[in-house]
Amino acid sequence: MGISIQGRLLYRTPTHYGETSMSTHLNKAEIEAFHRRGYHTPLRVLSVEEAVAMRQKLETIGTEFEPPETVKPLTDLHLIYRWAWDVIHDPRIVDPVSDLLGPNVLLWSLNWFIKEPLDETFVTYHQDATYWGLEPHDVVTAWIALSDAGPATGPMKFVPESHRGTLRDHTDTFEKQNLLSRGQAIEQDIPDDDTVLAPLKVGEMSLHHVRLIHGSEPNRTRDRRIGMVLRYCATHVKQTKLRDTAVLVRGVDIYDHFDLLPAPETDAGNKELGRQKDALQRMQRALHSKDYE
Repeated sequence: MGISIQGRLLYRTPTHYGETSMSTHLNKAEIEAFHRRGYHTPLRVLSVEEAVAMRQKLETIGTEFEPPETVKPLTDLHLIYRWAWDVIHDPRIVDPVSDLLGPNVLLWSLNWFIKEPLDETFVTYHQDATYWGLEPHDVVTAWIALSDAGPATGPMKFVPESHRGTLRDHTDTFEKQNLLSRGQAIEQDIPDDDTVLAPLKVGEMSLHHVRLIHGSEPNRTRDRRIGMVLRYCATHVKQTKLRDTAVLVRGVDIYDHFDLLPAPETDAGNKELGRQKDALQRMQRALHSKDYE
């Protein structure tokens, strides 16, 4: 349920994906440490059973529909599946995010970083703020492990305090095995001694600032490494490249910087798939804005 002014949704009551009384709020010391280092990890947000069940939902997408060519894009699944919509609103995830961003929070996108067993894919060191187009940089990424993300799986590496400096110059490499949209990479070398490995257990989450330098290496294990990636921002943040979409997950939105999207009524329905397609087209145009200049 929600209230609206002149037809604009201002508040949406959060819903639970799972039933638990576990608090994930950050304390004062943890909030201060995040702002100093640029990240917080690890934080238990899902039980192992919930994470396994969510992985099963993800891995069955495309198998329940016919014909096979109707396989749905995995980005922004919250726009077409109610279970994913419930996840992005889960207080165990949104509470610590709002501790960092404030009481009014949007979900900009939901994505997945999946490395197959013995995979050679990787993520070069980069800063998301250089190409997302979201300003000011009151943006936090929540990375949730749906499978083991131990040291051998290629978990994220952070460069502590790198969010506090200037944005680095990046080069678009378009490397085939790079999981980033443009293969973007910081031009300067990042010494291993400057990085911190951020392994996660199934159901754990890390949080990092949009300006933080991070990357990851290939998965050397025999299981998939699956990360559910939620990009949250404060409601005063604006997409500088175009009129973008988002979902209000906490508090009120008085700024009208985004087209706010509703919950799916029918899983993978035509209306829902249309909204997802439109949202993805806008996001891709923003991420690849150089190609349109």
